[in-house]
Amino acid sequence: MRKAIVLLAIAILSFSFSNAQGFWQQTKLPAIGYIKSLVINSRGHVFAGTGAGVFRSMDNGESWKSITAGLTRLEITCLAINANGHVYAGTDDGGIFYSTNNGDSWTSIGMKNIWVISLAVKSNGHLFAGTQSSGVFRSVDNGKNWTPVGLKNNGVVSLAINPGGHIYAGTNGNGVFRSTDDGDKWTAVNTGLADTSIWSLRINSSGHIFAGTYDGGVFRSITNGNSWTPVQTGMTTRWTISLAINPNGHIFAGTYDGGVFHSTDNGDSWTPINAGLTNSTVWALAINPDGYIFAGTAGGGVYRSTQSTTSNIRKQ
Repeated sequence: MRKAIVLLAIAILSFSFSNAQGFWQQTKLPAIGYIKSLVINSRGHVFAGTGAGVFRSMDNGESWKSITAGLTRLEITCLAINANGHVYAGTDDGGIFYSTNNGDSWTSIGMKNIWVISLAVKSNGHLFAGTQSSGVFRSVDNGKNWTPVGLKNNGVVSLAINPGGHIYAGTNGNGVFRSTDDGDKWTAVNTGLADTSIWSLRINSSGHIFAGTYDGGVFRSITNGNSWTPVQTGMTTRWTISLAINPNGHIFAGTYDGGVFHSTDNGDSWTPINAGLTNSTVWALAINPDGYIFAGTAGGGVYRSTQSTTSNIRKQ
């Protein structure tokens, strides 16, 4: 009995020491400007869009490789991966590039001289690109051809697609638009949104939509976008730049100068998880197949969680 108590005490002490270093650990990616986008493929390979091109890690962030062959524009603003594992990279004023070999080489696929700031891929493979000032474009042939499909003169900062295939576009100043017909027509869906500068959009498996705003915190819609409710209890900053949702439905919000917040109750309340995060402006979030979360920062490189987000996360 006494031996068991001693072993238990050692286990508790070890747990305390292991968590003393914090929830976040900085990876070895150099601090190259803003990390504007992070995506992770089904094999767990992490792609980071930076001001110096795309970097890839195949070992959970332990090492990174610059993968820029074929990129003629290195300011990467957004990334996306389709069902085949092909990677798309949007750039500032250089259009979109495409890789079929895990990023080893890239090919320009149009939109040249257009600043692409968001990307999304539907389950049918149709690709959507949001631009700085020219609205949304659609490609139905893997990027070989592009068609403008509306929201002209809007800066489309974020794109998301729900399980039913409806497309949501978050704009810089005009709120959220929804398309139910593959982008052919768009309807403004802003009822309840107190801030119409939408910096990030994510949709959970139930179809609930979460919108991170410039200065209004996070809003949630459980009505397909028809109405919105503010959900920011516990958040100490209102500028929400990035969002991610894990398979358990837990939501993570990256903020400007406030680090990362975590919600386990569909956004009703939030808790900061910032121990170990030395750069508190988080532009990008992504979760790998094992549930570990990666955070791309403004000048501080990429951080990785020291525990899976699918386990119980200790409040810090």
